[in-house]
Amino acid sequence: SPLPFGYRTKLTPHFDIRKDTPPEQVAIGFGMAGQRRVLDIEDCMIGTDAVRSGTTKAREVARAKMDTYKRGATLLVRETNVPKDDPKGDVTTIPASDLVKDFILEPKAWVTDVVGSLKFRYPASSFFQNNASILPAFTGYVRDELSSWNQHLSASEGGPRALTHLVDAYCGSGLFGIACHADFERVVGIEISNESISCANDNAKMNGADNCDFLLGDASKIFDKVAASPRNTAVIIDPPRKGSNPDFLDQLIAYGPQVIVYIACGVPAQARDINHMFSRGAIAVDGATAPVETNPAAVYRITRIQPFDLFPQTFHVENIVTLVRQD
Repeated sequence: SPLPFGYRTKLTPHFDIRKDTPPEQVAIGFGMAGQRRVLDIEDCMIGTDAVRSGTTKAREVARAKMDTYKRGATLLVRETNVPKDDPKGDVTTIPASDLVKDFILEPKAWVTDVVGSLKFRYPASSFFQNNASILPAFTGYVRDELSSWNQHLSASEGGPRALTHLVDAYCGSGLFGIACHADFERVVGIEISNESISCANDNAKMNGADNCDFLLGDASKIFDKVAASPRNTAVIIDPPRKGSNPDFLDQLIAYGPQVIVYIACGVPAQARDINHMFSRGAIAVDGATAPVETNPAAVYRITRIQPFDLFPQTFHVENIVTLVRQD
């Protein structure tokens, strides 16, 4: 990460109300490791400057109305980007380079994140990567992986672009699909959240990604809306920390795209998912696959593994594994 401190764009301090604790002494912060206690956190060094300012404000607001809470609460502090001369102005028409940092405390407010020259808007309560400093390199790595394999496959086949379509599964607000859209004829994002799909389509429009379509998908038929041949298709998957489920992975194996880029914030879950694919005979290790009764649509080899330290000062990392059809 470019920033070992001051990188985190979202914090959620919380507090519990105890009958024996005066309101002014209620701890507002984070749970202590191995204990059912909240440690009072006046300042958080991994937060960005905007988030640290927002945390101070959120603590003041919570203490001022502490007597209105019955059991406690979780606060939300999120960094956003706003027009320099008008913090409440329309960010959609302003270049990303002309925006400045601010903070939001309301879960229903809208956040604007900047990744290089791209802008992404979503409700403050929604998921988005929380280390903006590393996102240009993070998304750039995914884009470069897809581009290099596209060039390699095209050269080996002696024809035009091999990978024409990109599927962005678990697409959220469209971060990876939009960041990689320029190298494909069409990008299809799939999500089961209506709100996320709406945000992703708005973000594609705001960033001029006219070849992107983000669609509401059925979890049991995730690839039904992909019209392209699997051999001309790359798939990005970026599931939540718990990983994918066997049903999705079996659908992925049955579809058999040319390239899979698996992004994971839960590395143990990623290892479990890849092992599931191996157990289905869909991944070769040292040229050998697991014995299975029915051969899968495609067999993959792991070509590259690259971790990214999105969470400095913690044991968490995000990990990217690239899998390519070995035929």
